[in-house]
Amino acid sequence: MPTKYVAHRGLSMQAPENTIPAFELAGKAGFWGIECDTYCTTDGRWIVHHDRTVDRMTDGTGIVQNFSFEEISKLNIVSGRQIEQYPGLRIPALEQVLEVCKNYQLHAFIEIELYHHDRNLIDLVALVDRCGMLRQCSFICFNADDLKKVRAIDRDVPLGYLSAGRPSFADLDLVEQLSPAFLDYDYKSASAADIKRLAKLGTKVSMWTLNSRADAMPFIEAGAEYITTDTILT
Repeated sequence: MPTKYVAHRGLSMQAPENTIPAFELAGKAGFWGIECDTYCTTDGRWIVHHDRTVDRMTDGTGIVQNFSFEEISKLNIVSGRQIEQYPGLRIPALEQVLEVCKNYQLHAFIEIELYHHDRNLIDLVALVDRCGMLRQCSFICFNADDLKKVRAIDRDVPLGYLSAGRPSFADLDLVEQLSPAFLDYDYKSASAADIKRLAKLGTKVSMWTLNSRADAMPFIEAGAEYITTDTILT
């Protein structure tokens, strides 16, 4: 099977990351999927943003988790690639991003960052289902316990365990517990030889974040299922 390409926070080398234009550009460029980062607001809405604070990307300041949806929706995005071409950008609600995915038939890698209560995860899965994207998405996370909670909510949605470490036997045990699931590694810590061994075992592997064809090729040749990138590698 050919490697599938995932636009990291949208096509984030051509538009501000995690914004509607970045995701639309990924769709227009023909990506298989997009990756987005999600937080739950104080009033239970899921929004798309990467950092723990809003300081780097917006004209506001503060911890993302501490905002209500109304408060965070009023902030202007003032940073990112080609920002001058995109005035008036706001932090999007997850459902807005999923609508772009539906329009362009993009698979969504939804990274779970932070939330307040376990019921927020139930609401997250229900939201994706209402948007008609539950069978066109994967939930990814660095926290294995969060992935286990999602698996308890839905038995079929693919899950991806994010890791910045070397592949381990514990990773293999986890992916078996979570099945259907895959491992999602930083390309700087997992080698192409590691990925080749995992592929031979039948374990799906995703790699992040590769921004040159030269860096990506060893992992593609080793059998990586997914490559996450900020740019266009094909």
